[in-house]
Amino acid sequence: MNKNSHDIDFLNSYSANTAVVPEVIERLINDLKKIEYIQDEIDEIVLSMDEAITNAIQETMKANETFKRMMISDDDRRDITVRYTISSDIFDATIIDHGKGLDIFNILNSTPQVGTTTYMNQIISYATESEKCRIKVRLNGQEIPLRGIGAGLKVILNFMDSITIDLIDKEKVLTQSVTENTDGTIFNMKRKRRYS
Repeated sequence: MNKNSHDIDFLNSYSANTAVVPEVIERLINDLKKIEYIQDEIDEIVLSMDEAITNAIQETMKANETFKRMMISDDDRRDITVRYTISSDIFDATIIDHGKGLDIFNILNSTPQVGTTTYMNQIISYATESEKCRIKVRLNGQEIPLRGIGAGLKVILNFMDSITIDLIDKEKVLTQSVTENTDGTIFNMKRKRRYS
């Protein structure tokens, strides 16, 4: 992406509160208009960002509830971070949260089960729902398989060209998969400008 004086870069961190969503979305809409994105493109980007930010807030709120139960001080309270770059030809956004991220165990268990009476239906469903060519999931930098996706990711994939999900594991080298130590998600989405 070529940086020029017309590009807009935004970066801010927020408390995990649903009131954040309209604040970020309003700013995003104004920034997209400054770069002269048309309304259809604005709507698609806004829908994707709303979904991603809402999910990040919900996951972080769950983590915050756990902290409260564990009597962890407010100094350790988790926030979300939103970053985006808008240029005349590309939109690139990253949302960082401190929740558990994707339910990888559920996704991995959604693969077709040989020997079941619904095996053929499972294969058809698996093949039609899998979008792994446009979604990359990494744990501490190593790519892990993604089998099946949820409705929110399907919505975002409809409007974005690619998604990268980095799961952060606070134990890093000690764990080889997503565990109770998984400590957040870095969610990146990109798209080239589609309308002139």
